[in-house]
Amino acid sequence: MQTLGDLAAPIDFLFLDGWKDLYLPVLDLLKPKLRKGSVVVADNILFPPMFKKTMKRYVTYMHDPANGFQSTTLPLGAGIEYSVFKG
Repeated sequence: MQTLGDLAAPIDFLFLDGWKDLYLPVLDLLKPKLRKGSVVVADNILFPPMFKKTMKRYVTYMHDPANGFQSTTLPLGAGIEYSVFKG
């Protein structure tokens, strides 16, 4: 989180594939640096089942238009959440 906080803006592409409980905190940290039209891709959305509760919070957040994203869940591999930042 410390290293990510120092990233320069703008960010055009963000790939989340680390600790699942950090997807939302990392997104919150970097969201102010996202450019309109930036893509956020999150892995392991559907599997394994032990991530289901954490991933549900992330997907719910990304699907709520009030949060500034247009998002869809893709059934590829373990599941991909593909999101575009609308600003």
